[in-house]
Amino acid sequence: MTNIGRSVVIDGEFSSDEDLTIEGTVKGTLHIREATLTVAEPARVEADIHGARVVVLGSLKGSITASVRIELGETARVDGNLSAEHVVIVDGAQFNGRIDMAQRTVALKMAQYKAKQASAGA
Repeated sequence: MTNIGRSVVIDGEFSSDEDLTIEGTVKGTLHIREATLTVAEPARVEADIHGARVVVLGSLKGSITASVRIELGETARVDGNLSAEHVVIVDGAQFNGRIDMAQRTVALKMAQYKAKQASAGA
């Protein structure tokens, strides 16, 4: 598991194949393949996120596309769209955006993301 500490600032594109916890500031795009991304309570993230499982406890401005599940904890502050088969919003979470739980839409977005990653790696 990787941890991005409170004093760390990342600006750009970030990819990981292992579980990741963000406590610092991240701007750009996050790709977390087949792992869990946790945006911890002190974190400030302005990014589009693509991953398997995403848990938000901090502040996020951007869209999340997850192949498995998105969970917004009670301290989450999210401004953006969510797309996953399973979306959980705990009482107390602040959310402003749209939720798309249609299996075809999620599958299409993940296929587009994977195709983009394959062409970028070629």
